Amino acid sequence: MIVELWVELLLLFFFFSSVVIQGEALRCPCANNYCSQETNHTTISWFKNGSDGIEKISTDESARVHHHGPDLYILPLIVNDTGLYITRWWETEENCNEFEIYIEVSEEFHTDQLYKDLSEEPGDVHISCPVCENQNKTLIWYKDFHLIPGQSEEYLYIPNFSKKDEGIYTCLCTWEHNGRKYNTSGSRPLLITGILCTQTKAPHTDVINLFDTLYGSKVELSCSAFFGFNVKDYCSVSWFRNNTQLNGVEGYTETEAIRSFLTIHKVSELDLQSAFYCKASKSVLPLVVIFLCIFLFILLAAGMTKWYAVDLALFFRGLGLVQNKRNDGKIYDAYVIYQKDNLDEKMKKTLAHFINRVLPDILEKSCGFKLCIYGRDDLPGEDCIELTEMRMRLSRRLIVVLTPGISQEQDLMTPEQGYDWQVGLHQVLFQQDTRMILIQLGDIKDYSHLPLGLQHLLQKGLPLQWNEGSRQAASPSSHFWKQVRYMMPVFPYSTFTNSAYSLVS
Repeated sequence: MIVELWVELLLLFFFFSSVVIQGEALRCPCANNYCSQETNHTTISWFKNGSDGIEKISTDESARVHHHGPDLYILPLIVNDTGLYITRWWETEENCNEFEIYIEVSEEFHTDQLYKDLSEEPGDVHISCPVCENQNKTLIWYKDFHLIPGQSEEYLYIPNFSKKDEGIYTCLCTWEHNGRKYNTSGSRPLLITGILCTQTKAPHTDVINLFDTLYGSKVELSCSAFFGFNVKDYCSVSWFRNNTQLNGVEGYTETEAIRSFLTIHKVSELDLQSAFYCKASKSVLPLVVIFLCIFLFILLAAGMTKWYAVDLALFFRGLGLVQNKRNDGKIYDAYVIYQKDNLDEKMKKTLAHFINRVLPDILEKSCGFKLCIYGRDDLPGEDCIELTEMRMRLSRRLIVVLTPGISQEQDLMTPEQGYDWQVGLHQVLFQQDTRMILIQLGDIKDYSHLPLGLQHLLQKGLPLQWNEGSRQAASPSSHFWKQVRYMMPVFPYSTFTNSAYSLVS
């Protein structure tokens, strides 16, 4: 549930956009990866939100603007194609997901059309073509809009990448659709960055000898090292005598400015017989800090998602960003059943207060749900057994209220007392077309006396505990009622009013 909710939240927060050039062709997949991969057993439609309202896009392959499954085709692009395009993906007959992408068509190239900057360290570099993925095509490459001869692969290889290779790289893709050829281009800048620490020779050799130095004197050795273009602080120079690093060794001092210096305070006989050299290296501290920050962010995001999953889901429902279309033929949002016999006087009062007062006030009056409550909505003279089964079939959820008074399984199996329990458990366990919400009143220490069907459901998750004595027992914003509202059906967009769905705290 948490992974699905996290994906859903990401889709809601990020807005997809594309900037393209007039005269070129566009093949635009659905903005959601899962939607783009689905072509069978689901229904996908495209719409444009233009000046005349939302217009459905044709599936006619001969039309200039049409869609084929999850892919939108505009062949070729004109300035008037600029606008918001909407994909509606019907995963099932009941659930529809909606994704948006804004397409801006410009008359000529400008920097807004550049894909994400590529920053590479010096060395061998591969650049991928940012357009025409998963298509049969031919490619040619440009640097700063000048043709690069002999380059037609999907990845452009640049050996020994250096400062002179910086620039804007463009791949021009030629592809075919319905027997006609079209062109699509994509450009991205390539810059040099990163850490480059290389040792230089001082003086004119890899090693420094002290043969011409007086015994017991003080000497200062210098070393030049290149630290890249903008990351000097991430590099360091170390000094060695033979293979022994001198950092922290008494009698030797290392200092760094633009150059690195080693001061030998008093030259010894060992120094005269040794070779000194410097070695430049980059620090791993920035990488450690970056990975630590990423790790902490992932932990924090996972914890926040788990802790506030229900609140976030209700928040987006309240904004109308998550909806379901009600075309399932059902009338009630939930059918409520409860035990009516074998209760002591205190539990009878508690149950009557919850069923007749609290439950309708919260779910019906505050939240706008439509409930069918056993006993309350029955009319004199009705065939209770027949109507119970019909009303359950017309309900999207089954709310079962458990009380300590339930003591014997056979008490629930008689037509007079327990037919609604039999029908409800059968729909949940066998037909699987209704979800059950279990609510417990009072303290039930052992569930072994309950019907086997209920025991099976309780093994999957404990019921929601309603505490009559709590100060927020009748508040839609309490933790208990948030969980109930989360398990209830999602409202369609047309029914959003001033209801408790707007309560997020």
